[in-house]
Amino acid sequence: MAPTSRGLVTLGAVLLAVVVLAALVAPWIAPVDPAAQNVGARLAPPGAEHWFGTDRFGRDTFSRVLHGGRQTLLLTGATMLAVVTAGTVLGVLLGLAGPRLDDLGRRLVDGAVAFPAVIVVLAFVGLRGPSLTTVLGGALLVWWAPFARLVRALVRAALAEPSAVTARALGANRWQLLHGEVLPRLVGPLAVLTAIETGQLIATVAGLSFLGLGAQPPLAEWGAMLADARGLALSQPHLVLGPGLAVLVTVFALTCLGEGLRDLSDRSAVVVAT
Repeated sequence: MAPTSRGLVTLGAVLLAVVVLAALVAPWIAPVDPAAQNVGARLAPPGAEHWFGTDRFGRDTFSRVLHGGRQTLLLTGATMLAVVTAGTVLGVLLGLAGPRLDDLGRRLVDGAVAFPAVIVVLAFVGLRGPSLTTVLGGALLVWWAPFARLVRALVRAALAEPSAVTARALGANRWQLLHGEVLPRLVGPLAVLTAIETGQLIATVAGLSFLGLGAQPPLAEWGAMLADARGLALSQPHLVLGPGLAVLVTVFALTCLGEGLRDLSDRSAVVVAT
């Protein structure tokens, strides 16, 4: 393993673990209720009582960042689990299908990948109305496509390997080939794609919430918090510090994790080939 790749994976995993852990234990470590308003402490700067200061309603920004992570990470994680499962199942079915069905499915998947996902999400929000669940529901409609395309290609490549051809000649059925030849080749590439696509989805969700199309007030969500602080960002920069860092660190962690895993997978493939 290259030190750089190992360092990227470690850095990404540690940062992501910290963010996820903070979101999971938010109800126990948040100083106050994220929705509690304190008019007397409006726009208070960061200090011992309010680590990230307070917003224009006197709400504790640190508590809102912690609880916002629960909204963003848990719902995004559930959405990614759904799209990875759907994309993997469809990709496996297409990879095992006959030439005609595989060709038709490949064209449909390639079309879904080529079509901008944000356009589909925006259209879904336009039909259902702005909310965090609507944005993630729109993502469900299109975010599966890259996974389906990747898995289909991996299944086809695995079945063409000499070991798979030999196993088929010895009488192995499709499910035995899937378990013995295909599944071991899916784990690494799927982990890389999942990390990268999760970071992109979190950035998309935060961006649409910032534009007012995602999470709606008074829900504590990172993008919505940035939108709420938009008019005061220059005079009260602490308002964007907490949610901005949360989005930045989370996406950075997932990118490091994905890039590091991809580099390690490529190096492992080279080692095996030689």
